[in-house]
Amino acid sequence: MLIEINCASDFLCRYVASASSCTPQIMESFKSQIMALMQEKYTNHWDPQRPHYGNGYRAITSFGGKVDPLLCQAAQKSDLPLETLEGHIPRDLVLWVEPFNVSFRVGDHGSINTIYDSTRGKVSMKPDNTITPPQFHQKNGLNTINGRPSYAARISPPPSPPNRAARISHAIPITSPLTKSQVITPSATPSPPSSKIAIMAH
Repeated sequence: MLIEINCASDFLCRYVASASSCTPQIMESFKSQIMALMQEKYTNHWDPQRPHYGNGYRAITSFGGKVDPLLCQAAQKSDLPLETLEGHIPRDLVLWVEPFNVSFRVGDHGSINTIYDSTRGKVSMKPDNTITPPQFHQKNGLNTINGRPSYAARISPPPSPPNRAARISHAIPITSPLTKSQVITPSATPSPPSSKIAIMAH
């Protein structure tokens, strides 16, 4: 859990770090508060066996100018002005923090971008590790991050169980006035007359 929370808090801090009112001390405190509040919130809602279970509860959101209460609480505890937080966190942001994966989306129709994947490690949004907010643009109908196209991370459903062919019965039901039902199976089908010619003994 700590790896995912650390990656999520780093990502969120990139947005507000460029504000003039954010000193290194405030940013360090802000990140610590985010991590502490996330850990407290996720303690009983974190199941590595079912990573997507409870993802809506753990998600950090910003809709209609209303920043997630967890971020507002972290800002208040770290002396970060709420105006700064609300002015730098993008609208319609959703940040999913799940076991083994951290991803985000900006806009209802935006791409889902991966921040951390346990199979690849932390995904850097820029070539260097400077704390700056990613720049989102549209080019030829595609979302781009810092001038490079970003693509949705497709989550495939679990594989279906092997398709076992149903056994097809070749039995032919035949009704008879003598019995209610009679089933003739292939083994009960009479054999055709033999084509061999009988040899008469002299």
